[in-house]
Amino acid sequence: MNTETNETEWTWNATEVHETSSGGPYPKDWTHINDVEILDDGRIMVDMRNHDEIIFLNDAGAIEDMTLGADDNHNILYEQHNPDYIPPNRGGPAVIVADSENNRVVEYQRENGEWKQTWLWQDARMQWPRDADRLPNGNTLITDSNADRVFEVDQRGNIVWSVNIAFPYEAERLGTGDESAGGESATALGLESHSSSMTGKALIGLKSLIPGKYLNGLIYITPVWMGFVEILGLLVGVLAGLAWAGAEVRWAIRDRRTERGHLSSE
Repeated sequence: MNTETNETEWTWNATEVHETSSGGPYPKDWTHINDVEILDDGRIMVDMRNHDEIIFLNDAGAIEDMTLGADDNHNILYEQHNPDYIPPNRGGPAVIVADSENNRVVEYQRENGEWKQTWLWQDARMQWPRDADRLPNGNTLITDSNADRVFEVDQRGNIVWSVNIAFPYEAERLGTGDESAGGESATALGLESHSSSMTGKALIGLKSLIPGKYLNGLIYITPVWMGFVEILGLLVGVLAGLAWAGAEVRWAIRDRRTERGHLSSE
């Protein structure tokens, strides 16, 4: 958009790369584009959440061999948020992104014409992260929406500080530039991926039994003090109550039949 003339000078439509049968419901919430960034070299990076893809554009349209992710390929990305591009002069091309429905933060490096996962951060508490910024000091600032926290991890993957805040969406470290503007890639920094302890991995495995899309939706509509453990306890309690009620009904029917059998024999 030319802000001086209010005229549209260039437009790109997602229908150029996808049928309307893909992604989310069309036209209500088809692509759910939630982030658009102009890169230093003039390209545009577009986050298509409902297609599990990050698209790169130039004046001619989508650069097809640059796309990160694929519709419904949740091993790569699953309804992600707020990707940040790290250019070659800072160790890229790389993209750090909040892989929201997979409950993790990941980074992909461009190598030999393909995207390769080079870094991952996840713990048992993480639930629907929606922003991750690589800071100039090599740390990573993470916004974890359904876990109600914003925190920073150092280059060894340790949490150096964390603050609880109700349902945050995006956070910025003041004085470090926009998003990951001053940060280097995980490859350049030699970062190692981080995952939970054995107990944490067991909890992550338990959470994975419920598709992230539905679990995060459930946590989204419940009171802010309810996390996965509380919801799990509630579900166990409800299921136990239903099982008990079913058993009581079955016993009552059995007793009634036994009583009727005694009466008929008399």
